[in-house]
Amino acid sequence: MDEFGEFGELGEASVVVDCGGLVALAGGVSEQHRKDVLFSVLLAQLVANKKYARHTDAVRWYESYGETLERVGWIVKEHEGFARQHPSKIPYRVGPLALGILGRVSGDAAVNLARAALRALTELDPADRAAELFEDQAHFGRAGNFQLAVVEETDGLVGVRLGRFRFRVVDEATEAGRLLHTDFRAADEFVGGAQVLHLNEDVYGPLRDGIAEKLGARAEVLVAPVGGVR
Repeated sequence: MDEFGEFGELGEASVVVDCGGLVALAGGVSEQHRKDVLFSVLLAQLVANKKYARHTDAVRWYESYGETLERVGWIVKEHEGFARQHPSKIPYRVGPLALGILGRVSGDAAVNLARAALRALTELDPADRAAELFEDQAHFGRAGNFQLAVVEETDGLVGVRLGRFRFRVVDEATEAGRLLHTDFRAADEFVGGAQVLHLNEDVYGPLRDGIAEKLGARAEVLVAPVGGVR
């Protein structure tokens, strides 16, 4: 059994690296809503990147990130604020820790899909475009900031279960390499929170084309499918 447990299969779902986030899209999500999620999440990251240092000023970065999502039509239905995590087993890896945080606002199906997405990313060749994009955006030096999202659609309503994480490597013995392969120690700081968001189509719909136009070619550069499928 690997670090993510024995469950978690993608089935008809797909996984995408979206700048510094990993997005798992359930099989029932329409193509239009897949684009809506990927584009709005990318926009929120880019806006926050312009205002604050993603990795060293993550508190204010996340404030901007959330403001952008709400402005384009995402409604926060559940919210669990950021809290520092204290893993019982040392050293630890951030993937299982992120799953635990996401699980506080998710059922088994969403957690299993997130687990499968993390496993898929972990198993990628380091030279894969999605792997390189995630490593380039999710951390720099000894600090990092990444997201894990599960997207579901029911009766035309699209929702996102969003885990938001930031960390800082403090222990000199910790060798920061590929993020999901790094063994963190007790002194290292890992902070996370989670939300459930629903998309208000009445707000997002009129903005859809403008968001796509604003992102332009960056949507191709900063969005990469895991495993060759969107």
